[in-house]
Amino acid sequence: MARFLVGNPTVVSEPDGWTIAGAETNFIASAGEREQAGELLGQPVTVHFTPVAYDWRYGDGMGQSAATPGLTWEASGLPAFSRTPTSHAYAERGTYAVTVTVEFAARYQFAGQGWADIAGTLGLTSDPITVTVKGVKTVLVGKTCDENPSGPGC
Repeated sequence: MARFLVGNPTVVSEPDGWTIAGAETNFIASAGEREQAGELLGQPVTVHFTPVAYDWRYGDGMGQSAATPGLTWEASGLPAFSRTPTSHAYAERGTYAVTVTVEFAARYQFAGQGWADIAGTLGLTSDPITVTVKGVKTVLVGKTCDENPSGPGC
């Protein structure tokens, strides 16, 4: 019996591990195409895994499905805190555990024959990452922090 392992996806966030309530937090999964080679019944076999869907859980009861693993704001050409297909805005301050379940389609090649699809998908869930959500306060001041370094917020 041969066994072919894909490995769990991982998640990163922008900003890294923190955000501001009401602002978009960008999430990116690392789960690209993967290929495993081995032997079955004395013959070479290769299994190719392709991610086809990403199911995000943001830890606050909200989630969404996406067809993309997400991109950094820089790679997307967007400024920080912009909305992306994988971003989420937290309504409340707190600490949240974020995961993504990636659905992989698979196909195999046995003994040098053509590729054949495997029915169904394989769902693998990332380990959670922690995102701490903070609040902000706007304060009107008479001087800049350069002019008054001990002023509010400086």
